[in-house]
Amino acid sequence: GGYFISLDTLPNCAKCVISMCKDAGVILTPAGSTYPYHKDPNDSNIRIAPSYPVLSEIETASKILAISIKICSIEKYLNL
Repeated sequence: GGYFISLDTLPNCAKCVISMCKDAGVILTPAGSTYPYHKDPNDSNIRIAPSYPVLSEIETASKILAISIKICSIEKYLNL
């Protein structure tokens, strides 16, 4: 077991955020992991499981996550 953090993004942004983080080297649980059959109807929930990294890795990953959320949110609003 471990602990989890549930993060909600704007609708239709979770997969984008997870993909962008992966491209930067940060691996997150798949979008919708908190939903039955991993089907988040809003594509907005990300479950974060920071059980294993050291604090410095969590700090770096948090910055990458925050930037990814900002970029995906801006792209959504600009319809890119």
